[in-house]
Order: sequence, then structure tokens, then C-alpha cells
Amino acid sequence: MPTVIVALLIALTYLAVSLWTRGKEEKKGKKLPPAPKWRLPVIGHAAYLDKDKPFEQIHQWSKELGDVMTVHFGMDPVIVVSRERMLNEAFLKQSSNFSGRPSLFVHESCWGKGLVIRDGKEALSLRSFIMSTIRQRIVSSADCIQSLVSTETTHLIDRISARVRDHETPSSSAESFAVTSIEDDLFYVVGNVMTQLAFGRRYDHGSIEFKNNASWLTTTTELMERTAMITFLPWLRWIPYFKYFEIKKKAAEVHATMTEDIHRRRESGDYLDHSEHDLMSVFMRRIDDESERIKNGEDSLFTDDMLARIMTELFFAGIQTECNTFGWAFLYLAINQDIQDKARKHIWDEIGRDGEIRFENRRNLPYIEALVAEVQRIANVAPFGLFHKNHEETTLDGYTIPAGSIVMMNLYSTLLDESVFADPKAFRPERFLTPAGELDQRTMKRSVPYGVGSRVCMGEIIARTELFTVIGSLLQKFRFSLIEGEQYSTEPKLQLTVQAQKYRLRIEFA
Repeated sequence: MPTVIVALLIALTYLAVSLWTRGKEEKKGKKLPPAPKWRLPVIGHAAYLDKDKPFEQIHQWSKELGDVMTVHFGMDPVIVVSRERMLNEAFLKQSSNFSGRPSLFVHESCWGKGLVIRDGKEALSLRSFIMSTIRQRIVSSADCIQSLVSTETTHLIDRISARVRDHETPSSSAESFAVTSIEDDLFYVVGNVMTQLAFGRRYDHGSIEFKNNASWLTTTTELMERTAMITFLPWLRWIPYFKYFEIKKKAAEVHATMTEDIHRRRESGDYLDHSEHDLMSVFMRRIDDESERIKNGEDSLFTDDMLARIMTELFFAGIQTECNTFGWAFLYLAINQDIQDKARKHIWDEIGRDGEIRFENRRNLPYIEALVAEVQRIANVAPFGLFHKNHEETTLDGYTIPAGSIVMMNLYSTLLDESVFADPKAFRPERFLTPAGELDQRTMKRSVPYGVGSRVCMGEIIARTELFTVIGSLLQKFRFSLIEGEQYSTEPKLQLTVQAQKYRLRIEFA
């Protein structure tokens, strides 16, 4: 039988079964969330999504169909939950029910089941342990997160200052400026903070070794962009275009590198020193504590293999997302010189040109905190977060959500909700301030770039500390502006996270 006929029969069978199943649910009196029209056999609604901006079509559908709807990715129905009202209902009021993670083919078959997609009590145990370690670093004095960020920010300022001086012109005005790709510069701040928290070591800014060691992040991002649809249509892995076996090979290489690092630490024994409280050392000591249980045949998640997977996840999520956010921040600041000037004057008026900017002192700099909040809202770098799963059947907005459904948290529509954020595509930090210039706490709470509920991003406090400290410190010292003749765009592109198109800026002393 010709291949085309076989494919057509499979598609028609699938369509008939899915329609019958939905009809059966409706007959039971269960009202399922509405779905967009013209769902295609096998590939569902995926055909209507722009690969660079799928969030825009989903945003449009949510306006038409409501805050709870169904979008079919391949043959899988995905429940899309949008905007503050329903996010709070699902992920706060029904937090425990919607805290699950569905099975994701590419992640599990390539990267294994680390913490990100782990479900149930095991996930809670691991998450609790990691959060406890992070909290310890927040309150410790010598090498707390703020101290790490401040140190790396100082190195960055020194490096940029030297570059600006090196480009001093011989004119009477002695104008000094340099051209920079600020996201590349900030990689060393974000990367070093993460490396010190995870491994207890750092690299010099500009280090080629560090850049090469982290090159897997870029390669993996590019490959995973191709493999996204394989999660819902696993048979696509056999088509070379999707590069499934390349990502599988790269994942194995990264895992082997992380495992080798763990073995070196084990051989040196330095992790046994309890003054070493990077995550790897703390986790390895916990592995040793669990060794007797394992010998007795009991299961434990605290293994070298699990540690390697968690390290990979932390690096991928922490460095890539934060660098992208910084990229958006300085692009918007360079485009909006009035906002940049206002922020700089605010800093100089409150703490001077040389005062240290620290996250714990943010109450003295409400405009900078509002600016950071606006960057995160408009950048919208993780428009859908990670998929969730509900453990038990429930209802949302009058619709039945069957147990075990794949659930998407639509942060894109939530952060662009016109009823909360007027003129949502305008870059306006003042939306987070009261008329008196103080921080508007209610509006701040309604902006949720890290997600909502029990599985909110674990690195939130690290990211917020970095963004506030670095953006404030760089604005205090430098002016960023567009380069005449070069092209700039605020059009977003999804490559796992939403990224700005690469750009360069002119940078000079303020």
C-alpha cells in the first residue's frame, strides 16, 4: 500500500478517535475548554503557529476563546491558562493539584529526568534541598549572593572603563567611548555567579576558557529549537531536519563533562570540608550520607547521576534566561534615552555617583526597581514557562480539566494584559510607581515573570539581585546609546526563551 495512503488512513483514524473521545466526554456532561477551529489531523494546531513567535497566535486565541482553552500540539491537547484571574485559581488556589509535570519525550530521552520535569514527592524533596542551599547563601556573610554579584559587577565596570579609555579620541573634548555587545560582557557576571554558586569557582572576565566551556549552551539552544515539536510528535525524530540525534549526542557529552567534574571533586576530597557550601559540595556530602541507605537496597535521588543532571539544568536555565533579559534591558534603555537619564539622575540623587547599589537597599531606589520590573514584563523571556500537569480532575472557569492534562501557564498574555498594564507594549517603568513616586506593590505583585505557585522559578532571588545590582550600577557609571547606521529591533524571537536580535551599543562615561 502506498505510503501516502497509509498516512492518510492513520490521520483519519486519529481524527475519528479524537472526535469520538471528545463527544464521549461531552455526553458525560463534562464541558471541555474550547479550542481554535480548523484543527488539523496529526499535527493539531501547530501548523498555525509562527516558529519565531508562537506566543502571538496563542495570545490572539486566548482573547477570542477566553482564559482557559485547549490547543492541540500534535495529538496532545494542552490546556492553556491565561491572565491573573485564572493563573491564581489554578496555580495558587489549586497549587498542589497543578504542581505536576507531564512526560516530555525530548527532555527525558536526551537529558534524563533531573529536577525540572520530575513529579511528586521526589520533586518536592529535591526542590526543598536545593532551595535550602540557596537560602543559606542569601544569609551567609562572606560569600552571599549579593557579595558575589557585587564583586562580578565591579570587575565588569573596571573592564568596560578600561575599554572606554582605550578608545579616547585625540580631540579637544577628549571624548571617550567604545562599542560593545553588552550581552557578551554580562555573560561573565551571570556565568560567574552561577559557577560560584554551583561549583565554588570563577573565571576572569574575558576568559576564553570559560567561553569555550559554556559554548554548549548556545549549541544546545539552537538544536533544541529544532527538536521542540518532537516532544509532541516523537516520530519526527527520524527526520534529519529536526536533528534529534545531534541533541541526544550533545546531551550525552554535557552529562559526561558534569560527571567528570563530580568525580574529580570526589577524588580531591575538598567537598568534605563543610566550609565549602557551593551546591555541588553540599549535594555530594548528602550523597555520602545516603550511601548506607543505598547499600541496604533503598532508593535515593541523591546520586552522582542526579547531581550531574541538576547542574546541567541550573546552568541552562540560569545563564541563558538572565543574559537574554539583560540583552532586552539595555536595548530598551538605549532606545529610550529619557528613561535612561531619569534612572541615572534618580541614582545620583539618592546615593551619589559612587554609592554602592545593593538589592537589599532597593527601597531607596524605587525607580530602578520599577525599571527592572518593566524590563522583565516587556521582555517576557519565558512566555509559557514549563508545562504543568494536574493530578486530579477539576474545573477551571466552568470547564472540566481531565486528570493528567498537560497545562500551559500563559505568561505572555498575562504580562500583556491590557486590563492590568495599560498600553502593554510600551516601555514605561512608571506603571509600577504610585503618583508619589513610591513602588506600587499591588502592580508589582501582578507582574509574574517567574511564574505562579509552588513551582515558581527557584532562581528568582538570584535573578532579581543580579538585574537590580547590575542595571543600576552600569547606569550609574555609563551612558548607552544606539550606533548611527546600525539596525535595531524590538521584535521578539523565541529560541527556547525570547531573545532580542543581536546588537551593539555605543558606551561612554556618564
